[in-house]
Amino acid sequence: MSKVQVSEASLENIRFTLSETDLSVANALRRVMLAEVPTMAIDLVEIETNTSVLSDEMLAHRLGLIPLRVATASQSDNVDGEFRYNRECTCAQHCPQCSVELTLSVKCTNQDVTMDVHDTDLVSLNDAVQPLSVATPTNPQPQPPILIAKLRRNQEIKLRCIAKKGIGKEHAKWSPASAVAFEYDPDNVLRHTDFWVEGSADEEWPKSENAKREKYPIDDEAYVPNAQPDTFFFDVESIGVMRPGAIVANGLAVLQAKLSAVQASLDEERRAKKNFY
Repeated sequence: MSKVQVSEASLENIRFTLSETDLSVANALRRVMLAEVPTMAIDLVEIETNTSVLSDEMLAHRLGLIPLRVATASQSDNVDGEFRYNRECTCAQHCPQCSVELTLSVKCTNQDVTMDVHDTDLVSLNDAVQPLSVATPTNPQPQPPILIAKLRRNQEIKLRCIAKKGIGKEHAKWSPASAVAFEYDPDNVLRHTDFWVEGSADEEWPKSENAKREKYPIDDEAYVPNAQPDTFFFDVESIGVMRPGAIVANGLAVLQAKLSAVQASLDEERRAKKNFY
C-alpha cells in the first residue's frame, strides 16, 4: 500500500513524499492534479460597454484568467459537489446549477486621476463564488487585488460574465495548480542521469534538499541495473483557488475514479467473454 508523508504545508504550496508506489502512478497523479481537478473560471463574457483602451477580446481574456474561489458548504474546496459541468446540465444555456453570473459596471468620473479596475469590482450573484481577492470562509487571507484595466475620464466598462466548471485539460484557466513537480532518486543511485563532470560530481552538481531525506549511497555499494524508483518527492503550488492539500486530495479522488472505471470495464469484458464461450 502506498504511503504519503507531508513534510511542509502552507496556504500556497505543499510538499510530501509518496512512497511504495510506481513511477507511472506518481506521474499519473501529477498530470491529474494539473489537468483534471475541476475548478470555476469565467468562460463567457457579454460586453455591453467598453470604452477603455483594451479591446473586447483582451478584456475577456483577462477576466477569464481571474482566479475564483469557491466556498462550499463542506469547506472542502470540492467543486464537484456544488456545480455540474455545463455540458452535462439539462438547462438550455446556463443556470445556477452549472454556472455563476458576475457583473462589472465601472466608470471613471475623475478628470485628473486614472481609475484602476480590479477583480474586487466584480459582483457575484452567488456569494459562495468570489474572486481570489475577496475574503470568503475558505479564503480568510485574500490576496492583493488583481488589476483588470485602467480608465481615464468618461471611460466605462459594463459587462456580464458567466463562470463555469471545467478542468485544465480544456483550458489552463481551470487548472488549480501553477506548478506540480516531483523528484525521485536525488542521489542518482539508479543512474538514470549521466552527469557531465570535469572533476567531482559532488562538487559540480550540488545535492537537492530531497537528498537529505534518503540514505546516501555507499561508494562500494553494488549497482542494481533493474532497480526501479519507489519514493517520490512532490511539490505542489496552488494559484489560490484551492488549498494545496485539497488539490492533492481531489487529484487522488479523480485518479481513483479513473482506475475504478478501468476495472469495471475489464470486469464487464471478462463477463462478456465468459458468456460468449
